[in-house]
Amino acid sequence: MERLLTTKDLADLTGLAVQTIYNRHSNGGSLPDCLNLGGRLRFRQRDVDAWLDSQYEKHQSKPTALACVESPPRRPGRPTKAEQVMRRAGKTTSNLRTLN
Repeated sequence: MERLLTTKDLADLTGLAVQTIYNRHSNGGSLPDCLNLGGRLRFRQRDVDAWLDSQYEKHQSKPTALACVESPPRRPGRPTKAEQVMRRAGKTTSNLRTLN
């Protein structure tokens, strides 16, 4: 029979905090399959290995960030800090809104 890992063992192996492991377990977050023995979580080494492999594959398959995309025009509303400073300095630009 293989040795079962404790939450401390899993934390040491993954770099996660023990509390994070408990939080993920209670919130349905990403964790390897576990056993609940007497109110304590235990993990099989083979389940942990499979989970780590799947996490690695997810990380490798993420698309790369898109090149700098121009942002859409701002909606009217409160001016940005930069716009306020420019108004106080008496500078104007084409994209500044005027105060009434």
